[in-house]
Amino acid sequence: MEYINTRNTFSRLASKEEIISTLYEIKFNNDNPRFAGIPIYADSQAVYVEHKDSHSLTLGSTGSKKTRLIGKPSLMLYAHAGESFIATDPKAELYERTLPLLKEKGYNVFVLNLRDFKLSNSWNPFLLPYYLYHNNQRDKAIELINDIANCISKESYSKEPYWHNSAADLLTGLILLLCECACENEINFKSLRALRTQAFKVNKNDVPFIKEYFLDNLNASSFICSLLNGTTEVCDSTRGCIVSTFDQALRPFFSQDKLIDVLSVNDIDMRKIGIEKTAVFLIIPDENTLYHSLISVFVKQCYTELIIEAQKYPNKTLPRRVNFLLDEFASLPTISDFPAMITASRSRNIRFNLIIQSFNQLYKRYGEEAETIKGNCENWVFLHSREKSVLEELVYLAGNKNFEEPLISASMLQTMSKDEGEALIFYKRNYPFITKLPDIDSYPDNTPPEKNIYYPVNNHKTETFFDFKNFCSEKNNYFFSQLFS
Repeated sequence: MEYINTRNTFSRLASKEEIISTLYEIKFNNDNPRFAGIPIYADSQAVYVEHKDSHSLTLGSTGSKKTRLIGKPSLMLYAHAGESFIATDPKAELYERTLPLLKEKGYNVFVLNLRDFKLSNSWNPFLLPYYLYHNNQRDKAIELINDIANCISKESYSKEPYWHNSAADLLTGLILLLCECACENEINFKSLRALRTQAFKVNKNDVPFIKEYFLDNLNASSFICSLLNGTTEVCDSTRGCIVSTFDQALRPFFSQDKLIDVLSVNDIDMRKIGIEKTAVFLIIPDENTLYHSLISVFVKQCYTELIIEAQKYPNKTLPRRVNFLLDEFASLPTISDFPAMITASRSRNIRFNLIIQSFNQLYKRYGEEAETIKGNCENWVFLHSREKSVLEELVYLAGNKNFEEPLISASMLQTMSKDEGEALIFYKRNYPFITKLPDIDSYPDNTPPEKNIYYPVNNHKTETFFDFKNFCSEKNNYFFSQLFS
């Protein structure tokens, strides 16, 4: 039977009835909505949100009110609905604006403050791989260790990737060595710093300590040998360049004792984010990118823990929805397997809301995978951009209202009112529309920020570390032969 298309091939703006028919209405006086999401539409009585499992992409240049129209209102709505969230917070304004409401609603609040290490909770990026490694999940542990190494060692290179790839292998091997040989309280950056110093101290024949007293006693086919031999089995000058590249990548972590203290223990159980009402704020300096790699590692580890937890339930989904609100997403180091993450998360009750400044940033960070990320975000919110390629793509996607005239124009997109919160919305498979999103100050009963906002105080001190030299001197050859088996 031949299919005949009777649909109008031209485009138009969606009507209000079409828009609100599939959105969830939250009255401004509703303090306990059943669902939440990013604002998509609003009128004088209510705000309408995408309440299902679709991912969203917000695009706006600097100063386009992304935080005031999308970021802060979304967190406020999550809190009223009792949904958990993990939010990147470059200026700490999300935390300071939302904390009073979260305390009122009984949330567990975790803050990783990379602006001020003293006013932060603690999180140890090595502990999850360590637990998985010792719980019969070594492949998953090595995957996470690789993620850490790639984020830290490969972030900044553009030419001669050999040195950065070798430094990443070296970092992976040293973390794997700690997971195998160190005690749990010795799994930290202080141990890694001491291990690097001891391991590459050379004897009179210029042979590194780690080769003479450790690697030469292991099974040569073990994975750690393949990782570390790339540094220990090369000539002195090549080894020196690899170790120098390693030192340069780790210097921000090794040189800051207060940061080492923050990264020494865990104040958060990531498994509970999908069970208990939890708010996580990742405060990162937006004026430099020294510690951005930690945020990418945190997001990947958090996602991994949530997926593992979801598998424990009969329907393979978390009992409480978890929202990732990732501001400046395209500025973060590449999160490995992110296209797969954003695809698989929907059925686990996990949503991603990505906020970026431009598509060019996204392509620079993720290459061809940027298209997959864009394609998996069913909801697009456009606020403002001067990027020609962005404007052309949006004009194309909106379609034509007749044979010649486009539905929207680049001029229209650039003249939308910032003060009135105008935004172009592409919502799932509906026709596009232009709406006015309310500013955070326009929401009734919105709790203003406190004058003296509370921050956690980090009192952890990294006292213990793994002494590699003593470890090697105390063990015999049979012990070494059983390692990594």
